Amino acid sequence: MALALAVAVADLWSKAAVFASLGPRERRALFGTDWLAFMAVENRGVMWGAFQEWGFVLPWLRTAAAIVVIAMLWGTHPRARLTLVALGLVLGGAVGNVYDGFALGAVRDFILVDLDVRFFDPFPVFNVADSAICVGVGLLALGMLLERRHPE
Repeated sequence: MALALAVAVADLWSKAAVFASLGPRERRALFGTDWLAFMAVENRGVMWGAFQEWGFVLPWLRTAAAIVVIAMLWGTHPRARLTLVALGLVLGGAVGNVYDGFALGAVRDFILVDLDVRFFDPFPVFNVADSAICVGVGLLALGMLLERRHPE
């Protein structure tokens, strides 16, 4: 739960800091690069801006997902550290995006990666919460693969 809290705080703080310093869709390059930047974008949908017409129900769906993750955390054995870390990352990211959905009616995204790759030009703008959720899901998948290779 401490990891989830840390992720949620980092997400909400970073969103507030970036949105306070940038205008809508204003782009600020990072580290003197052309491929990494901050850009303030409000996403009223889900990944890649899909389902924007579902805006009124998305915070409730995100809340339901967070509740499922909490239940999974409670049911996870304390020695299953990889699973606990993964679920903590997912929960922290979910909390940050749930807050945005209810408080602002949209999720604040600001990390822009533009590698000039076909189909992802540029890659969709995302935030700390999205990153934590993706890493957490990846760790869950890794844990499942490792468990299948080494059953107890």
